[in-house]
Amino acid sequence: MIISGFKINDTQVKDIDYMIILGSGLRGSELSIILQQRVDTGIVYLKQHPDIPVIVSGGQGPGEDIPEAEAMSRYLVNQGIDQTRIIQENRSTSTFENLTFSKDILQSKGVNNASIIIVTSNYHLYRAEMIASTLGYNVHGIASPSLRYLLPQNMLREYLAMIKAMLQLS
Repeated sequence: MIISGFKINDTQVKDIDYMIILGSGLRGSELSIILQQRVDTGIVYLKQHPDIPVIVSGGQGPGEDIPEAEAMSRYLVNQGIDQTRIIQENRSTSTFENLTFSKDILQSKGVNNASIIIVTSNYHLYRAEMIASTLGYNVHGIASPSLRYLLPQNMLREYLAMIKAMLQLS
């Protein structure tokens, strides 16, 4: 199941309401390599679709000077994405919270049953889409690449997270 997310690239899907880029840690106030890969992947789509707003989703964890959402927003602006397109969800500490709190933001804007495109790491996309579907999103995804030397560790962690998610969602 996890490996099936590696090839997801729904960049040709029409009628997307919002992009959601999921957080993945900072070093102080700088994007981690994994998070930068996610945001860089999102930038390609955002530049091709200038009318799509983006929710950057991630709170502040241990060792982080600012919320992940703030760091992602700064990076997007520095890469030429208009600040008015960026919405920060800065409270979440898990994938479930990323998507739940983002849904709360959308509902506060009067957007229900949003069609979203999630950008996250290839090893994480299957679970993120699974959670988003259970929350009522019409979900699509774009898998960002992973560094090969980190993949075994990330796959093991994701395997355990999948078990936890399946138990929580059932």
